Amino acid sequence: MIILGLIVDAYLVPEFTREFLAFKRQYFPAKFRTGPALDHVLVEVKGAELLQHTRSDSRDRRRFAEHARIGLLHLVDSFGCRVVGRVWVKRPGEGLKPAATYGYAMQDITTHFMRYLDREGSDGLIIADRATSKSHVQGALSVSGLVMVGVSVP
Repeated sequence: MIILGLIVDAYLVPEFTREFLAFKRQYFPAKFRTGPALDHVLVEVKGAELLQHTRSDSRDRRRFAEHARIGLLHLVDSFGCRVVGRVWVKRPGEGLKPAATYGYAMQDITTHFMRYLDREGSDGLIIADRATSKSHVQGALSVSGLVMVGVSVP
């Protein structure tokens, strides 16, 4: 299981969003229907889908997954983004405690983000993904007192 945070400079968020949506439409066109472009933000592409292609017997599917990963890394790099996160490798037959795992990951990511902001002399904002509302409440409580939300104006 992987929980990641992506650090993007605030002034680049609109352009990054447009480019990320273009990336998703390029690699996963069947997931998108007509309608307002920003509605496409709600279309999820799960890492498990790329993992299935990566593990496929089909050379074309493996190549697709490799190109998609490289394309995503290029996009993130081209905007000067930073990635921070946690990775857990589950033992076969054992599970993870989702609430505790998510809470720990949010605390750890927040700590690294705050250190990054301090080093850069900047303020920031954390936006959590759209997990279930229950995990949002647990995640918010787990970082209580650690998150300072603010926006710096140049």
